[in-house]
Order: sequence, then structure tokens, then C-alpha cells
Amino acid sequence: MKTTAEKSAWFTWKDLLWLVALILIVLGLRQFIFTPVEVHGASMDPNLQDSERLIGLKIGDVKRFDVVSFHAPDADKEYIKRVIAFGGETVEYKSDQLYIDGKKYDEDYLDEFKSQLPAGQLFTEDFTFEVPKDRLFVLGDNRTVSKDSRVFGAIEEDSITSNAKFIFWPLSKMGTVK
Repeated sequence: MKTTAEKSAWFTWKDLLWLVALILIVLGLRQFIFTPVEVHGASMDPNLQDSERLIGLKIGDVKRFDVVSFHAPDADKEYIKRVIAFGGETVEYKSDQLYIDGKKYDEDYLDEFKSQLPAGQLFTEDFTFEVPKDRLFVLGDNRTVSKDSRVFGAIEEDSITSNAKFIFWPLSKMGTVK
């Protein structure tokens, strides 16, 4: 039978061990598996807006059209952009249409923005870019204001810090990144 002192203890050594283990697990996950990401600026509008907070995975492969955060090649900060093409591919925009190595790609995530443009205005100006080996070509969704690979060139694959997967703030937009 437990003594009165044992019954009234609200915190035991066992509780402390569980708390320490939980903290170590969360810190380990944060260090090696996921990281919080904050959107700064309007370059990813309307899909991701300024001050939104996301969870990005630090592991796994990056696929075409994934949203990634990376060390900015031209500033001491992080950028968040969409991966468009991989090393060895040729990116081309003609009449507001994306082509990669001559194959036409639809960008459904831009439909909302494109629908707001005046008739005849291009959302993405025409250009051609050959992506060097071991590099990625990235663009912001808000092509008219985004500082991206059209300005600073293709980014190094190892500059990616996370692959954004889930919006957790604001609560009204909670869900997966599209």
C-alpha cells in the first residue's frame, strides 16, 4: 500500500523520464525529419501568402511542381518557390504555356491568377533556359513579381532545406500545399 506522501505526489520520476523522452523525440524529428517554414512576400500568391506557416520535410525526393524552401543564392535568407525543371532539361515559355524539353505542361495551380488578368496579357513572359546538371529551375507562382531562377539562375540541389507539404497557419487555410 502507498503512503500518503506517495499518493499526493503529482509528479514522479517516471513522469519526468516520459517528458524527457518526449522532448528528445520531438527535437530529433525537428532536426532530421521536418522544419517549420514561413512565407515572406508575395512571390507565391495566391497559393501561399505572406506570413503563412508551413511544415516542410527534410527527407525524400523532390518532384516536379513541389514547393521547396532553399538558401537564397543572392541573399542571406530563405526563399520558397516551386520546382519546375531538373538538371539537363530545357525550360521554355511560349505564349504563357510551359514546355519542358518540348513537352507541354499544364500548371493548374496558376489558373486562379491567370483568370484575373486582362485579355491578352501574359502571366509569364516568354523565355528559354537550359538547366545545368545537378541544379533545379524554380519559379514563384506570382510570376509578375517573383524573384526566381529567371533572375538568379538555377539553384543547387543541395541548397534545398525542405519540401513544403502542409499549411498549419492560419488555421483557416490548414491543409496540404497545392
